[in-house]
Amino acid sequence: MVAHPEGAACMLDKFLQDHAVLRQMGESLIALLDLPEMPDPQELAERRWRLSSHVMQHLALEDRYLYAKLLSDPRPDVRAKGECFQQDLSSLFGDYVEQGKYWTQERIAADWHGYRHKAKQRVLIMFARVDREETELFPLIEDATIDASTKVPHSTNWARDAFAIKDAMVNTAGINAA
Repeated sequence: MVAHPEGAACMLDKFLQDHAVLRQMGESLIALLDLPEMPDPQELAERRWRLSSHVMQHLALEDRYLYAKLLSDPRPDVRAKGECFQQDLSSLFGDYVEQGKYWTQERIAADWHGYRHKAKQRVLIMFARVDREETELFPLIEDATIDASTKVPHSTNWARDAFAIKDAMVNTAGINAA
């Protein structure tokens, strides 16, 4: 591994810690999704929103500390890899937002089996993405000596749809999540 400023290593460690939290939250949601009958709507809404909120916060951090830097890197190969990762993430997140808005508590109650299949699939896709970042993206950051210790302006507003997602997940169930 290439030596980095201490802050850069700390940010990569922060991303790894966030990935562990995302995996834990995803497993917690999967535990509910594996139930044959719909669980308590409030518990489901809270777990969905906690995961979604953490995903959006994490994406904003990655964008400001990693993606924006990769996209502006002078080396074409580094820039291309960054573009590939960000385009893939944008596509995955777009589907995540659509599904988050679509699956209100009422729709989930009406089609628990359809929802749980789609939601579990999205969580497993998130796990695969996190694994890919750890095995491909983070080593690229280290090998290309990208300074992940400082933030730059973001390239995407990952929280733009947060209120719509929260409304669909939480407010329709009469729940006031923090």
